[in-house]
Amino acid sequence: MKTEAAPPETSTPEVVPTSSRWKAPVLLLSTALLTAALLAAGLVPRLLHRAQLEKLAAASPDPIVNVATAVAGDAGAELTLPSSVEAQQSTPIYPRVNGYVKTIVADIGAKVKAGDLLAEIETPELDEQVNVATATLAQARANLKIAQTTSERWNQLGKSRVVAPQEVDERQSAMEARTADLAAAEATLQRLTRQRGFQKIIAPFDGTVTQRHIEVGQLVTGDLNDEIRVLYRMEQLQTLRAFVNVPQSYYRFVSVGQSVDLSFKEVPGRTFPGKVVRTAGSLDAATRTLRTEIHVSNDAAELVPGLFAEVKFKVQREQPPITIPARALILQTSGPQVATLGADNKVLLASVVISRDLGKTIELSSGLPAGTRFVANPNDTLRDGTTVAPAAVPANPTTAK
Repeated sequence: MKTEAAPPETSTPEVVPTSSRWKAPVLLLSTALLTAALLAAGLVPRLLHRAQLEKLAAASPDPIVNVATAVAGDAGAELTLPSSVEAQQSTPIYPRVNGYVKTIVADIGAKVKAGDLLAEIETPELDEQVNVATATLAQARANLKIAQTTSERWNQLGKSRVVAPQEVDERQSAMEARTADLAAAEATLQRLTRQRGFQKIIAPFDGTVTQRHIEVGQLVTGDLNDEIRVLYRMEQLQTLRAFVNVPQSYYRFVSVGQSVDLSFKEVPGRTFPGKVVRTAGSLDAATRTLRTEIHVSNDAAELVPGLFAEVKFKVQREQPPITIPARALILQTSGPQVATLGADNKVLLASVVISRDLGKTIELSSGLPAGTRFVANPNDTLRDGTTVAPAAVPANPTTAK
């Protein structure tokens, strides 16, 4: 019995939706149109401006330049200088006696008052020296007493002419020597007693202990030649100070009592008021700057010594400088110059004095009065008397590049 074979299966082709077929081309076309529109928006004004310049150049044989007008800046200015804050008073504490650390009372971070005990040193050798000096003093007093009694007796005998005057004078001199011995013994005992008082390390002023370099039982020395003998370091943190070097061009605007603002990166969004307390009174010959000290209150203990700070001075200038683009400056062997323009558009090179170079712009202290027209894009061909043709769009002296 034959079985008929089943007819082969035929695959049905997948139908792609019409919307998916056109999605990619439409997206590419939209992107191309948008790009072309953006390019046109940026190129068309440039091309039109270029065409105007070419038309103007063809109409006039004179060189075309961008012209700007000198305008005085704001009289008020802000001067920001770098600095760092430090404790108003900071001192290392050294031992004055030789001995061993007996007790430690204050550790780092301790708030202490002047006269508070920080540590105590045990000084057995010094104690013995005090005992010896005490005994020496007692001996000197006894010797003086004997010398006084002897001198008085020999004086009586001398009056009776029982002994020679020479012997009387010898006894008087012996008494005076014993008096001097007593004074020396008292001075020695006083010195050693005061020295023993340095067994107790006390705070020299109100402040904070910021460093401790000793341990109980450690040997310390009062040798002045020993550089590694610091016991503590104390700092007064209620008021911090900052030193800034004010440039020569601004030294006249800084005075004692002037208010300043200090800002710290670690305390964003806040400024701390400070005050100028003193200046050096003379410029440093090497840096041409004025050393200035500023105090800032730190009662809330928000700041710590060593922080980097930016100190802002608000100054009022009597003669505000003229700001011009840096490329408007002509550097010649005779000094910096600016190509100014008269009413007939003729160039006149004027020598100027630079106050500050700000990179893209330059501040001039003199040489270019306010209201003077000048060439913002000079070239090497400009000379005195050259006639130029101002461009259609004047350059802005503060934004021209």
